[in-house]
Amino acid sequence: MSQQKKEDEVLLSVENHVATLTLNRPSKGNALTATMNALLLLYLAQLEKNTDVRVIVLTGAGKFFCTGMDLSMAAASSSSEQDVRASFINGLQVFEALYRFPKPVIARVNGPCLGGGVGLVFTTDIRVVQQDAYFALTEVKRGIIPAIISQYIVPELGAQKTKEYMLTGRRVSATEAQPYLSAVAATAQELDQQVSYYTSMLLESAPGAMSNIKRLVDTVGSGGEAHRAIRIRDGVEKAYVEMMQSEEAAYGIMAFVTKQKADWSAFVKDHNAKL
Repeated sequence: MSQQKKEDEVLLSVENHVATLTLNRPSKGNALTATMNALLLLYLAQLEKNTDVRVIVLTGAGKFFCTGMDLSMAAASSSSEQDVRASFINGLQVFEALYRFPKPVIARVNGPCLGGGVGLVFTTDIRVVQQDAYFALTEVKRGIIPAIISQYIVPELGAQKTKEYMLTGRRVSATEAQPYLSAVAATAQELDQQVSYYTSMLLESAPGAMSNIKRLVDTVGSGGEAHRAIRIRDGVEKAYVEMMQSEEAAYGIMAFVTKQKADWSAFVKDHNAKL
């Protein structure tokens, strides 16, 4: 596999048994699109079968790692229940593919992570973050919720801390997030050094054993509660569908598209006046 064209929304390169997937919409903060999701799924399927590739690195082009779902495209999409459910399934597939990927995945966090970008990081096994990067679950400011990614964040952060971050949407520095990270690098050069440090260790580990370890940890972590996992998934899908069909989401996303700050006091007043 060789380096892809620069205009592709996801770039793939392979060197010394390490595949690097680069989110490549730097002018849009590497916001996730349907095309980007499809490319990620395609490349991950190829890399899973490629026995020469033993480690995956996920990173972003430009200043951002990933700013989450592209809300401008969400504003232009259909809000019918069928289309919203299809959108949920398409979005979920990418996070699940990364979370369940049988080979170790390293997040090379080169810049800020917002919304779904935070979710991507929490699907990975090893997280190396540049010092000036930050994390923020800003969905609530736009009248939406981090539904899909909640499944990967809540188990690690716990209920109280997750609610604090999701309710406020505040920025969380790399230093504050350090308990959930593998390493924090002061510079871009050090970021690459830390990624190389981890890839070197992983390449010294048996591929089959690493895959079994990931599956083992997932099994133990879930406590074998398959039915509970299904209930959670159903609940997340219900929350996602209701969110994307809500008046709040329509208002908040439109405010984003028109580069306006959402005035939730005015929204509530107008909404009550219609009742």
